[in-house]
Amino acid sequence: MKTWLQLLRAPNLFTVPGDPLAGFLLAAGGVLHPAVLVAIVASLALYSAGLLLNDLCDLEEDRAERPHRPLPSGAADPRVVRGVAIGLFLLGNACALCLGIQAAFVALGLTAAVVAYNTFAKRIPGIGALVMGLCRGSSLALGAAATHAGPTPLLLIAAAIVTLYIACVTNLARYETHSSAPLWAKVLPPVPLACGLIALLGRDSAGWAYPGPATLALALTLVLIELRRLTRQPPPPLPPVIGSLIRVLLIVQCAFCLVHRPSPIALLCAMGLLILWPVSRAASRRFYAS
Repeated sequence: MKTWLQLLRAPNLFTVPGDPLAGFLLAAGGVLHPAVLVAIVASLALYSAGLLLNDLCDLEEDRAERPHRPLPSGAADPRVVRGVAIGLFLLGNACALCLGIQAAFVALGLTAAVVAYNTFAKRIPGIGALVMGLCRGSSLALGAAATHAGPTPLLLIAAAIVTLYIACVTNLARYETHSSAPLWAKVLPPVPLACGLIALLGRDSAGWAYPGPATLALALTLVLIELRRLTRQPPPPLPPVIGSLIRVLLIVQCAFCLVHRPSPIALLCAMGLLILWPVSRAASRRFYAS
């Protein structure tokens, strides 16, 4: 069990359900439907398959740089991991197909992005980070597609924020095996959140009257606090910082759940995502998130 939790980056798994959940609430105007559970299963399956594929593609590199990882250490059998990854890809796409043709196409696009990232894109600076961001943005779109509603301005803003934020965090994670990261890579992650906050306030005449923008401002503050740690000398190890930045997604997802006039169900979903924050943090003490 410990080996599989290492392979699946256990702390990060808690940040996945919030993507389709937030997308569903954004597209449905704050109304929830049991179909969101199928979208969450599809997103979790495709995300997990991508993590397994990542380790399979990085096996030779991990033998040199991360020999303690499950595959290079021999704790996991590559044939078994490959079989489970294929099964998860099939499960994710089958669940999406149950939600309709729109969700099925989003899942296919997400699958293509996951495979592209792991097989070649991540070795291309900038492009790889953007493809990874598209994976998380597509996960949010998968939840929206489950409503059978068309894209709305709010949904497009949310998908752009998630995509660009994860792209910036992924770019920073490129330096986790280096002695330090360049300054430009450290200052990028807050930018999408700041732009998203301005966009939400600019299009919403109620402004701070709704808790969505205030929650997104909290996420921005947490990112700035986390990145300030990297200015210390010597700087802390980068992988735990990357894990913390990924965990901020839970707060971003809360903000999207509360963008519309909050309904009781939206408030309940936001509270559930907040509860996952300490759970993910506790898991990060035993397992790497990056």
